[in-house]
Amino acid sequence: MKQDDHRTGWAGLAASLAAIVGLTTAAVADGPFLFLPTIISFPTPHAPTTVVAGDLDLDGDADLVVSGRGPDGLVYVLLNDGGSFGTPVAWEVGTQTDDVAIGDLDGDGIPDLVFAVRSLRGRLAVFRGRGDGAFEKPIELRLGREARGVIAADLDGDGDLDLAGLNHREPEIEILLNDGTGEFERAPSLLVGGAAIGIPYPQAMAVEDLDGDGDLDIAVVCTGESRVHFIRNRGDATFDPAEGWRPTRVGGEVGGMSDLVVGDLDLDGRPDVAVPLILLGAVSHLGVYTNRDDSEGLRFDRNVAAPTTDLSGYAFTTTLGDLDGDGDLDAVVGQAIPGPLTVLDNRTVPVSAGGDGVITFEPPQVVANDNFFRSLCTIDVDDDCDLDIIAIDLISNAVWVLRNETPQATDCSRGLRAGGKAQGPPVHEAVARSSSDLHLRPVDADRDGDIDGADVAILLESLGGRSSPDPESAP
Repeated sequence: MKQDDHRTGWAGLAASLAAIVGLTTAAVADGPFLFLPTIISFPTPHAPTTVVAGDLDLDGDADLVVSGRGPDGLVYVLLNDGGSFGTPVAWEVGTQTDDVAIGDLDGDGIPDLVFAVRSLRGRLAVFRGRGDGAFEKPIELRLGREARGVIAADLDGDGDLDLAGLNHREPEIEILLNDGTGEFERAPSLLVGGAAIGIPYPQAMAVEDLDGDGDLDIAVVCTGESRVHFIRNRGDATFDPAEGWRPTRVGGEVGGMSDLVVGDLDLDGRPDVAVPLILLGAVSHLGVYTNRDDSEGLRFDRNVAAPTTDLSGYAFTTTLGDLDGDGDLDAVVGQAIPGPLTVLDNRTVPVSAGGDGVITFEPPQVVANDNFFRSLCTIDVDDDCDLDIIAIDLISNAVWVLRNETPQATDCSRGLRAGGKAQGPPVHEAVARSSSDLHLRPVDADRDGDIDGADVAILLESLGGRSSPDPESAP
C-alpha cells in the first residue's frame, strides 16, 4: 500500500481561504469547495471498477468495498478505523467484477456483499458477512452474459432484500427474489433496450420510487442506445415494460452515457436522474431528467445540461451529495483520459422557497486530477458532519479519499444527505501510466452506423483487465 496524505499543508490553506473570503459555518456556503486528499494504492494490479460504502464491521463508521478487473480475480475491503482507512484486504472471487452491492441478505443483522461477475457466463458472487469485516467463501448465482451491475433492494415489498443483476451482452435485468433466509428464486426477467438500431449494452442501474407509489422502480443506462430506461414496479417485483428516454441534446448532439445517479435536485419531493454525457462536439456535460408529477405514469423534462469540465476528458461517472451544507444536492463528476474530478454546486431555488425550481449549477470546480475516475460515492468518512468524496481511478490503481474542508452553511443537526458524482491537489506518484499514452480512437462500437459519444462510452467501459472477461468466456 502507498498512501500520500497532503492534509497538513492543505489544512493551512483551508484556514487561510476561509479567512480571506469571510466564510463561517453560520453563513450560506458559496464555495469554493475544498477537499484534502489521501491516496491509497492497491497492493496488486486491481483495475478498480466500482466503490461502495457500508458499515461492514458494525463499529459505526463507513467501510469501503472495491470491485475490479485485475488478473488475480480479487476484490478489496478497506476498513475505516476512526476516520482513516487501513490496508486494503483482498478477497478472492476468481475473475473480474464490475459492481458490488452491500446489504443484509439473510436477516442476521450483518452486512453481506454481492458482486457482479464480468463473465460471458455471468453470475453473482455472494459473500456472507461475519460482522467483523470478514466474509465466508462466496456462493454463486448464475446470470446471463457479462453481468455489469447488481442491486440489493426490497423489490416485492416483503421486507427482505432481493437482487437485480444487469447483463451487458444480453439486454435484460434478472430478478432474484429473497425468501427471507438469503435463498433466492427467479422471477421473470426485464428486457431493456432494442428501441434503436445497434446493440443496447446496458451498463448501470439504480432503484428508487420514481412515481411516488411506495415501491421501488428501476432506472438503467443503455450505453449503446444513449438512453435511460425507466421500469415501473407494480409493487410485487413485476414490472411494466421499459420506457427509453434520450437525454437532452447539447449543440444538437446526443451524449454517450455510462452511469446514472438518482436524487431530488430541485427539492420538489420527486427524485430526478442525473447522467454524465460524453460529447464529441463539446466538453462533457451533466444531463438531468427532471421528474414531473404525472398521474398516468413517469414524465421527465430533459432541458438541463451543465458542463462538467473546462478541460478535456470524458465524463464517465457521477454521484450526488450536499457537500456545502446548504440543503441541496451538489454533483460530483469523474472524467476519463485525462481525469479531472469536478464538483458542480447546486444553485437551484426551489418553488417552495419562492424560486422557479429550474435546476441550475455553478461552473465546475476541479478538486482532484488523475487519469480515469471510474466510480464515486459521498460519505462522512471522519464523522465531522460533512460529506467526503471517495473516488477510484482505474489506470493509477488507487482510491482517493477526499476529506471535505468546505465551510458548511449549517451544522450537522440538519442531517447529512449522501449520494450511492481553487485547483485540486497534484497528481499522486502511483500513476501506472499516463493518460496521454492511451490513444482512444472511437469506432462504431454499438454498430448503429454512426461514431458518437455512445461509442466512446463503450470503449471506456471496456478498459481494464484482460481482453476477455473470463477464461471460460471464449465464444
